[in-house]
Order: sequence, then C-alpha cells, then structure tokens
Amino acid sequence: MALVPWDVHLKTGQLAVFAAMVATALVTSVRRRPPGGGRTAGAAPEPPPPLPFRTPVVPTHTTPADPQHAAAVTDLCTCVAELASDLAQRYGGTY
Repeated sequence: MALVPWDVHLKTGQLAVFAAMVATALVTSVRRRPPGGGRTAGAAPEPPPPLPFRTPVVPTHTTPADPQHAAAVTDLCTCVAELASDLAQRYGGTY
C-alpha cells in the first residue's frame, strides 16, 4: 500500500462512503413504501368481528367449613376467574 498515492486512497474512501450512502438511501426508501408497491387495489376488507363468548366462572377448589372463610375464598376465586376471562377475551386467548 505504500506505493499507492494518497489521492487514490482519498478517492477510494470517497467512493466507499458514496456507495454506503446510496445503499442506505435505497434501503430506507424501500422500508417507507406502503405494502403492494404504493398501488392501492381498493379498500381492504375489514376483519370479522370477534366472536362473543362468555367463559363460565366456577370456583376450582372446595370451600372450607367456616362460612365467612368459605365466602371469601369463593369470592376470590370468582374474581380471579373473571379477571382471567376478561384478559383472555381482550388478548384473544381462551380460558
């Protein structure tokens, strides 16, 4: 490399920078284009509405003999099951 003049090094570097800038501009412009190459073939069909479903809420374990404790456990199980059902409905899963 010692026999190559500095102006060749400079021009080679400028060419490399120019090629990198052109490649970056091309990649960026391709990413910004809408799908389908910018052509619109009419309005896209809207997705079908989600199916209405209600997950049954059932306590999953037996309740203790103490009536106050049994009521609290049943209420807690019901709340947790309803929360799980709401989250599954919101995020599309099944419970």
